[in-house]
Amino acid sequence: MFFSKKASSIVEEASMEDLSNLTDIHRRSFTHSWNEGDFQKLLQDETVQTLVLKRSSLLAKEQVVGFVLVRIVVDEAEILTIAVDPDNRKSGAGRMLMEEVLRRLYRDRIAKLFLEVDATNKPALSLYQSLGFRKVGERKGYYRTASDAASLAWIMQIDVAGS
Repeated sequence: MFFSKKASSIVEEASMEDLSNLTDIHRRSFTHSWNEGDFQKLLQDETVQTLVLKRSSLLAKEQVVGFVLVRIVVDEAEILTIAVDPDNRKSGAGRMLMEEVLRRLYRDRIAKLFLEVDATNKPALSLYQSLGFRKVGERKGYYRTASDAASLAWIMQIDVAGS
């Protein structure tokens, strides 16, 4: 009998058991990261949906490799943050998370989805543009680099019903 070593992936709602994973991935992904208390509050917020991408294989137990937090207000939504474990980047994890967010928002009849992204983050910009997001504005000095320099954020939007 043959067993695949290929990883299987699932996107599901996050739970409080995922707090340390969310905090760790965010810390390793951003210069200014959120702490466990920040994530705990957001997981308890009824307007916020938190999805995790878990991967497992025959050789590795299930582990969180990425997540996304989305705030929904009436018929609009905003990505609060999205992060993929640095060791799992370029594996399609970010795309899987974003596609699941779009499916769920479409199902729930949300009209628009917004996000801010660092204008220098070429991989993220490429992903968002490939999904149909378009630039609708800018925020000067929105992000801070490790040296505390200001960085420009693009505000991007997609019409969910049209995606």
